[in-house]
Amino acid sequence: MKKQIKNLFCVIFVLTLILLIFSSCASKNPANTDSNVGETSGQTADTAESTTEGKLPFTPTVMDLGGRTFLFADCSWGTETTSDQRDVKAEAENGETINDAVYARNMAVNEMFNCNIDEQKYTDNGALLTGIKKSVNAGDSQFDAAYIRFSGNLSPLATGNYLLDLKKLPNMDLTQPWWDQNCVSMISICNKLFAVTGDIEILDKGAVNAFVFNKKLQADYQIEDLYSLVKNGQWTLPKMLQICTQISADLNGDGVMDENDRYGLLYYRDSMPAFLAGCNAYIALKDADDVPYLSFNDQKVYDALDSIYDVIYNKNVAFHTMIAFGDSGFIIKGGAMFQNNQSLLMYIRMTEIEGLRGMDTDFGILPFPKYDDTQTNYLSLVNAMIGSALCVPTTADPEVSSAVLEAMAYESRYTLLPAYYDVMLKNKVSRDSDSEEMLNIIYGNMTYDIGGIFAFGGIDNELMYHTMTYGRAMASFYAKNEGKAQKDIDKLVASIQAIS
Repeated sequence: MKKQIKNLFCVIFVLTLILLIFSSCASKNPANTDSNVGETSGQTADTAESTTEGKLPFTPTVMDLGGRTFLFADCSWGTETTSDQRDVKAEAENGETINDAVYARNMAVNEMFNCNIDEQKYTDNGALLTGIKKSVNAGDSQFDAAYIRFSGNLSPLATGNYLLDLKKLPNMDLTQPWWDQNCVSMISICNKLFAVTGDIEILDKGAVNAFVFNKKLQADYQIEDLYSLVKNGQWTLPKMLQICTQISADLNGDGVMDENDRYGLLYYRDSMPAFLAGCNAYIALKDADDVPYLSFNDQKVYDALDSIYDVIYNKNVAFHTMIAFGDSGFIIKGGAMFQNNQSLLMYIRMTEIEGLRGMDTDFGILPFPKYDDTQTNYLSLVNAMIGSALCVPTTADPEVSSAVLEAMAYESRYTLLPAYYDVMLKNKVSRDSDSEEMLNIIYGNMTYDIGGIFAFGGIDNELMYHTMTYGRAMASFYAKNEGKAQKDIDKLVASIQAIS
């Protein structure tokens, strides 16, 4: 146990320096300009180096909880086990990387507060929503915290006054680097924040959208160095289309492009909001008063959509795995096609990369392409469907919850984060040092679209389902639903402003 924690300290020291380099040019308001959307805030390298074993300074608000249980509410995610909340509880060390990191963190926090961290896991996010509402409505303080899904959970809980404003909690410092500063700035409403992500969990990182690429096909077809394209700022939508067309082929010669053939790209409907955010285009942004406004009806958005459609709707180039295999098979069967060397690129949510560990052919990891080479950053959207965020029910004790959560987040930075980032991804999954740099870019530019998180006008949902029919009429859909989207915003703002 001590040896494991010592090794993790060594790993996190290196990780801290890397992350701090990428985050040093951060903006506190990443939703306003092209140049800073998705960048992160952080400490300086000097600060990290000056502390013991590379750890940032931290003085916890310690209290004796008398051995009581500190209880989280969270949920499972059906057959997609890697999308379950795996970062709350561990019964004992068992040699599994994430489990042992969670155990080490919890033991440190349990000892610090004389408590026992536990969870109540609901079957799905609908049951989770019902469970939290029922508990709060009954005045029951059973839940000290909860991990909720952005889509479907955050809006009804926030507007229904079921969650505390995290900015008002006495023992939680949201300016610290163990909290995701992009999340803090991008999903607040009227300067109130009801959920947050950070080092305390891994499912937010698993919900990040990215691509993997097949190195054998890249070499066989003399595809240019994709890593260099990213590093030189030239990994763009037009470049992606050009590369994909170099590799597609009707392998069995039957004149029909299907699951038996080879493609430049495998994707499914969830990729659409990620493509748009990758182009620095969002459904909604916020004004100077932290009030959301619709930003979708802009020529840049429609130009971006046209460019994206040119890539993904070319059936000789791209293969829609959800259309082909349905909701129950698109990840497994699409992943099998990729492992069978039937595609150069494959869209993934990062949770899915674990399923590629047994792949014989080497693969690499890439961020989403930019709209063009004038765009500054590669932006990595957190998938609102499976993305998880931490919140505190209104019936919880704010002093206790904030103190324990702050300590958990800090300890996670030196246990859970390196276990996930360094060991799980870099050492077990990715196959080269360049992939490590790609991961730094991807995770250093996590971004959020409040228009999708709060489902204004159903635009985010339509973006995804539009691909199921290869539709190109999002402008028409927006025109018909703009009024509804604005009413959704007005209702949300009014509900948030009414909360004291």
